[in-house]
Amino acid sequence: MKNLIVFALLLGACQNTGTDVLAAQSYTQQATVFQADNLLNGVQQKIYNAFVQGMMTQKDEQLAQIKTDLATLYQQKNQNLIQYWRAYLAYYHAIYALKLSKKDLAEQYTDEGIDLLDEMKGKNSEDYAMLALLQSFSIQFKMGIKAPFISSTVKSNAEKAMQLDKENPRGYFVYASSDFYTPEQYGGGKEAEQYLLKAVALPAQKVQNALLPSWGKEEAYEMLVKLYIKKEKWTEAKKYFQEGIAVYPNSYGINQLASKLVGK
Repeated sequence: MKNLIVFALLLGACQNTGTDVLAAQSYTQQATVFQADNLLNGVQQKIYNAFVQGMMTQKDEQLAQIKTDLATLYQQKNQNLIQYWRAYLAYYHAIYALKLSKKDLAEQYTDEGIDLLDEMKGKNSEDYAMLALLQSFSIQFKMGIKAPFISSTVKSNAEKAMQLDKENPRGYFVYASSDFYTPEQYGGGKEAEQYLLKAVALPAQKVQNALLPSWGKEEAYEMLVKLYIKKEKWTEAKKYFQEGIAVYPNSYGINQLASKLVGK
């Protein structure tokens, strides 16, 4: 994950707040409709497991199958929640391709995910957070004059995610991630800590539901520990490492930081 944005259309955002708030509530409502759908039940974990399997086998068959299944389901149901998970899958598909040194394919998957969310009507907090995440990831493919504009857009969409739902940890995490990865000479590193602290203080989900997103809090713990290690704030680093590993004992990202804290 990388960098992020300025916000245009503030007036338009304010004018659309009522519609967006209603949309923000809709995923919980949509989840009840899809509760019996085997594909969407636990879909976040299914996508991640397919990604891990792809990395081990160097084949993306499982990711490709879920992609096809979600596209088919969207044709049948035409709901934003399905588009959200198609975009989430595109993100992991892009990471998979990049790790296999298929940069052009990674860019293609990233653009696919962005297009899915750009075209979505009535985006809610989750949609804007996911869009910002994909746009942030896309910066590495869009060097030159486009990069600063994309970085500005990332931050703007992360801000929209936070404005629409102040209890959504994913908005805070994506905003913090942008600041974390922005070089200091370009103004980065000033806000990551406060937004990461907010992200880890929030529940991963307000309503526990296997059809809804829960990513972001685990990643926020990992990034917060990295930030404190970088600043050599060892007391804080150990505190949030212990908190994070208690909540996410199987987290590879958090566990791998343990060695950096030994003797500190």
